[in-house]
Amino acid sequence: MNIKKDRISSDYDIKIPKIINRTKRKIAFLSVVGDYNNLDYKSCWAKMWAFINEKKLFGMRMEFLGIYYDDPRKVAAEECRFEACVTINKESEDGEEIKIKEIEGGKYLMFQYTGSHDKLREVHNVIYNEYLLDKDYKLRNSPLIEKYLNNAEKVESKKLRTEIYIPID
Repeated sequence: MNIKKDRISSDYDIKIPKIINRTKRKIAFLSVVGDYNNLDYKSCWAKMWAFINEKKLFGMRMEFLGIYYDDPRKVAAEECRFEACVTINKESEDGEEIKIKEIEGGKYLMFQYTGSHDKLREVHNVIYNEYLLDKDYKLRNSPLIEKYLNNAEKVESKKLRTEIYIPID
């Protein structure tokens, strides 16, 4: 197995993690429930964009996040909860489908992955089932967060960059 010095896998472009403290953030979010492998993510993001445009919520340092609340190995696939989120700095009322709330901050292991979003489930498996197995990190009971650093509609899939935040104590 030939792994680059700053990577954790020979199969996927995943950098060795950094410990990051995320602060509380206000988000606009759309909740969906179902098998993570079959959710219509494109439709979720289209609805999010429409809401952000309609409410004029564009701002500096907006983050595009996916929050995964359930481990599909422990929760029935059709019951897994996901939120497509955009951080916002302005006040806004809830929409029909899009809601507003604050998400907690905390300490995370942040992995940077470069590659197709279609491979993210496999990347999560490498992180949890290979990399973290022999590490002394204590996982915190909080959801996994993905931060999408570029637009899947405009960037070649193999060049997509995603930060994956694993909650730790």
